[in-house]
Amino acid sequence: MTDELDDLSRRYVELGFGIERHIEGTVDAYFGPAAIRDEALAVPVPSPGDLLDRATSLLADVTAAELPPSRTDYLTAQVQALHTTCRKLAGEVIPYRDEVRLCFDIEPEKIPETTYDEAIAQLGDALPGDGDVASRMIAWREQFEIPVDTARLVIETIANEARSRSSAFAPLPEGEGIEVSMVSGQPWSGYNWYLGGCRSLIEINTDLPIRANALLDLICHEGYPGHHTEHAVKEQSLYRERGYGEHAIQLINTPECVISEGIATLAESIVFTSEDAAAWRQEHLYRPVGIEVDTVRERQIADAQRALKSVAGNAALLLHDEGMAEHDVVAYIERFGLETSERARHRYSFIADPLWRAYVFTYHVGYDLLGAWLDMPEEPEEAEAAATDAILQTRRQARFARLLADQVTPSAIQSQVGE
Repeated sequence: MTDELDDLSRRYVELGFGIERHIEGTVDAYFGPAAIRDEALAVPVPSPGDLLDRATSLLADVTAAELPPSRTDYLTAQVQALHTTCRKLAGEVIPYRDEVRLCFDIEPEKIPETTYDEAIAQLGDALPGDGDVASRMIAWREQFEIPVDTARLVIETIANEARSRSSAFAPLPEGEGIEVSMVSGQPWSGYNWYLGGCRSLIEINTDLPIRANALLDLICHEGYPGHHTEHAVKEQSLYRERGYGEHAIQLINTPECVISEGIATLAESIVFTSEDAAAWRQEHLYRPVGIEVDTVRERQIADAQRALKSVAGNAALLLHDEGMAEHDVVAYIERFGLETSERARHRYSFIADPLWRAYVFTYHVGYDLLGAWLDMPEEPEEAEAAATDAILQTRRQARFARLLADQVTPSAIQSQVGE
C-alpha cells in the first residue's frame, strides 16, 4: 500500500487542501497518507496570495518534469484548474466562460433553443394525454413516483444487477462495495461519497420525488459502472499500483470531473442497451410496485428528453454570463426543462451555488464528449459496416474500461474525436 507521495503529488494534495480551507467542498475525497491531510489542515489558513504562488510554481514544475506524457497532460490540466480557483480567491474577476474553460478543459457553449423546441415537439407526439407538453411531462414523471421505503427495497436489486454486468468487462478491485443512504437538504439528487479503500457511500436526496424509472440510471451513475467503479479502479490502478499520488485526492471544479461525470452519465448505456433497460425496468421495478408502462413509448420519451440535458448549462450562462434575473432563469428552466416550479427552483439553487456554478457543464459535455469517443468507428470502413450491435456494444465496453482505469483529459479525448 502506498504510504508516501512524490514531491509533485504532495504539493498538489497540499494545494487542494489549502483551497479547501477557503472553499469548503473542494476536496471531494481523500484516501492518501493521513499525515499529509492532518498537517495541511492544522497549519494556519494560507492566504489567497500564497496559494496562487504555490499553484503557479507547481504548474511550472509539472511542465518541466520528465513524466509520462499522459501524466504530464493530466496534472497540467488539473493544476491549471486549481490555479484558476486561486486567482479567483486572490480577488481576480474571471469571466464565467473563461472560468468554465480553465477549470474544466472544455468550451462552454449555449445550445440554440430551437434544439429544445424540436425535442419538446417530439415529446408532444410521444406523451399520452391532452394539454400542454409541460403538464403532460410532469404527469408522466409523477406516475413513477414511489415511497422512500419502496425505493430502498429495489435499490439492492438494481445494484446487484449493475455490479454483475459491470464486472463482466471491468474487473472490480477486491473488497470494493457501496452503501446507499437517504438524505435531505442537498442541492443534488444523488451523490457518491468515495471513502477510499474501494468503498463508497451513495446518498439519495429525498427532498425530490424518487421515481422508479430513474433509479436504474441513478444507481448505474453513482455506483456501477459509474462514479464508484471509476474511483475504485483508479485508486487501485493509478494510486496503489503506480504510485500516482494525485489520484489519492478528488477535487471539485477540475477537468477530472468532466471525465467522471461523462462516465457516470453514460454508465447505464454501457451495461444495458436501450431495449434491455426498458425490459429490465418493466420486470424488476415497475411490476413489483404496480406501475404499468408502454415500454416503446417510454423509450421514445427518453430519447426526446435527452436533447434537454443541456438546459441547465444554458441557464447557467444566462445567469452568470448574461446577468439574467433569478426569476427569469427559473422560468427558463421550467419552460425548456419541462419542470415544476419547485423542481426548477431546486435546479436553480445548484447553478447559483458558488461551488457548483460552473460544474453544471460537466454532465452534458461529458456525456456528449465521451459518448462520441466511445462510438468512434474503427478502420477499415468495410469492417465497420459489418459490425453488429453486439460487436459495437462490446467495443464500447472495452473503451469504457479504459476510461475507468486511465489518466485522460477532456482535451485529449476531444483531439481524438475531432471537431
